[in-house]
Amino acid sequence: MDYDKLLQAILDVAEEMLVCGAEVARVEDSINRMCDAYGCDRTNAFIITSNIQVTTEAPDGKILTQIRRIVRNDTNFDRLDYLNDLSRYICTNKPSVEELVVKYEEVMGRKPLPMWLEYAGAILAASSFCVFFGGSWIDGMATAVLAAIITVLTRFLSRFEENQLAKTFVTSLVAGFVAIVMVGLGFGQHTDKIMIGGIMLLIPGIALTNSVRDMLTGDMVSGLFRLLNALLTAVCIAVGFALAIILTGGGA
Repeated sequence: MDYDKLLQAILDVAEEMLVCGAEVARVEDSINRMCDAYGCDRTNAFIITSNIQVTTEAPDGKILTQIRRIVRNDTNFDRLDYLNDLSRYICTNKPSVEELVVKYEEVMGRKPLPMWLEYAGAILAASSFCVFFGGSWIDGMATAVLAAIITVLTRFLSRFEENQLAKTFVTSLVAGFVAIVMVGLGFGQHTDKIMIGGIMLLIPGIALTNSVRDMLTGDMVSGLFRLLNALLTAVCIAVGFALAIILTGGGA
């Protein structure tokens, strides 16, 4: 067996797990288990949010080391579920490298969730939070429109910009302008409540949760990186909406 190719395939699985939102400890454990299943010894995996480093000793005594730079972030728990299943399948059945690659491509090639479901979730979540925080029914309707605009803008910016902070700032700025304009046109009563609904779609809740979870499991570096990223994202959200209010003279 070509253990260099095997380690490369295992890192493909691990990379996508990390990109999809898995905690560092889970990914490291999966790498160790998959390598052990093929008879590799002394496997050492070190992971932070932007880097994976793995060194292991193949059964033939060859020392293998591979490094993977992570530049993407695409939280997808549906795909993560299938990647977890794939890692368990690898540990149980020890497929050949070719079969492993085929199984991996099957997971990556799965049909994504329908687009309407993403819009429906965003609309329901944002409008519900708006009403929960004291908005009227017409504020909820305005927030539903704002949620759809935020989703469209997020998908559009993702095609051209990889910097999450920049995308969040632009989306927040535009969303702030839209909320103020809608209230100014009579579609909505409370600008602040509409903005709150839109903000809830942008809050980095998963990143913040993962950062705390990483630190609790002893991965302090990854946890601090994720925490800092979440805090910077929150700052971008606040600055974007605040700038919209300042430039328009709008208020709550």
